[in-house]
Amino acid sequence: MLGLLLSAMGLLSTASDSLPNAPVVPMVVEDTLLPSHHPIKAVFNLDSRSSFIQRQPVNIWGVNAGIAFGAKRNQLTLGYYWMSYAAYIKLINWRKEAAHRINLDYYTRTDLWFMSLLYWWNLKNSTHWMISLPLEVGGGLAYAMPHDLMKDQPIDRTTRHFFAPVQMGLYVQWKATRWVGFGVQGGYRYSVFQTDLDQHFNGTYYSIGMTIYPALLKDSWRWIKHKERISPFHPPLPAQK
Repeated sequence: MLGLLLSAMGLLSTASDSLPNAPVVPMVVEDTLLPSHHPIKAVFNLDSRSSFIQRQPVNIWGVNAGIAFGAKRNQLTLGYYWMSYAAYIKLINWRKEAAHRINLDYYTRTDLWFMSLLYWWNLKNSTHWMISLPLEVGGGLAYAMPHDLMKDQPIDRTTRHFFAPVQMGLYVQWKATRWVGFGVQGGYRYSVFQTDLDQHFNGTYYSIGMTIYPALLKDSWRWIKHKERISPFHPPLPAQK
C-alpha cells in the first residue's frame, strides 16, 4: 500500500497501496515532542499508495479524516480512495496488447473507488520514532468499460461490481527534526468479497514519503510576526535586541 504529506492543525498523511508512484505516508499532528496530556484532535490525511493490480503497477490516491487519541496518538479515520488516470492507461495498454495477441476486438478498462475505515495502532510513538500497524476494512465499486481496439473509445459503461478490501501493514516514521520526518509503509490488500468481476484486486502495497510537521508553519509564523530565532532542532527563541 513518492508522496508528500502536508498537515495543518491536524495531520496530513500519505501512505501506499500496492500501487506505484506517489506514496504518501501518514503524518503526526503534534510536535515531535509528545505532550504530557492527550486531548482528542482532528486529523486530515492525503494518502497515496503504490500497488499492483493483475501484476501491473498502478497508483491509488486517497484522502481520510478522523481523530487522533490516547498517549500514543492512535488514529481512527474514514477515507475515500480511487485509481489514478495513469493507472487506467497502464491497464488499458496491457489489455490492448494481450487482446491483439489473441485477436479480440475489444478489451476492458477498469476504474475503481472505495471507502475505507482505518485504525492506526501505534506500537511506539516517541520523540524520534513512530511504529504503527495500520488496519483497514472497506467497500467500493469497480467498473468494466468495453472498448473498440481500432478506435480506442469507450462503447458502453453499464457494468459495475462491488468488492470489499481488507488491508494490513507496517508503518515506520523517523522524526528527523521538529519540521520534517521520513516514513515508509508496506502491507497487503485482500478482497474478502467481490461480485462477478474478472479483475482481482489482491496485492501488496507500499509507500515512501516525507512528512512536514505543523511546527514548521508555526515557527515560520513566529519568525515573520515576532522575528524570533527558529530552528528545526529546538523551539523558537526570543529575537535578539
